[in-house]
Amino acid sequence: MKRNLFFALIASICFCITGCSNKEASTSDLKMYELTGNVKEVKVIAENNGIDELVYALSFDEKGMATTHRYDNIWEEKIDISTERNEKNEMVKYVATPEGGDMPYVEAKYVYDENGYITEIEALWYGESYSTEKISYNGENNRAESVTEFNDYEMTIVDEVKYIYSKFDDNGNWIEREAVKRNYTKDYEGNITEENTTTSKEKREIIYY
Repeated sequence: MKRNLFFALIASICFCITGCSNKEASTSDLKMYELTGNVKEVKVIAENNGIDELVYALSFDEKGMATTHRYDNIWEEKIDISTERNEKNEMVKYVATPEGGDMPYVEAKYVYDENGYITEIEALWYGESYSTEKISYNGENNRAESVTEFNDYEMTIVDEVKYIYSKFDDNGNWIEREAVKRNYTKDYEGNITEENTTTSKEKREIIYY
């Protein structure tokens, strides 16, 4: 379950945005989701084995702040979410804890480049397992590649994903792409024990003000 929770978080980045309303805040929030323009709503849909599955959906106010979210089957119970932001109003920490509990499901920290795009996400799961995702971008500031390592006890699970873009809307936001994923497992000596490669199609439905 921990691994599924982790990759759901990575896919959707983060949902809970604190209530700021200045110009920097709108720029930062939209960049987190690789969006430009006066976006009102966005849905990300992945096609797996011919079936479309909702990854996440977000609504934004007119200042670009994420206000509501929808996601499927990530958490099995209610959670409390807290966030921290830096002086640029970029989210730098995200903590999700079961309602009324003491031990967080996940504590995630974010690193940004000088243009405000996330380049690294470090996460601690249940206080015992670690994950790191490193992200690179292409010339259009769309995600080009991500490499995620999930360290769990005596093995490391690695996801290497490359993105191929095929369609954009009039605002320059991607609406169709392919994700080519190489997934493999390494034992404590660094030997690859399992490996597979899959390709999935991803779509975004974007509504503007």
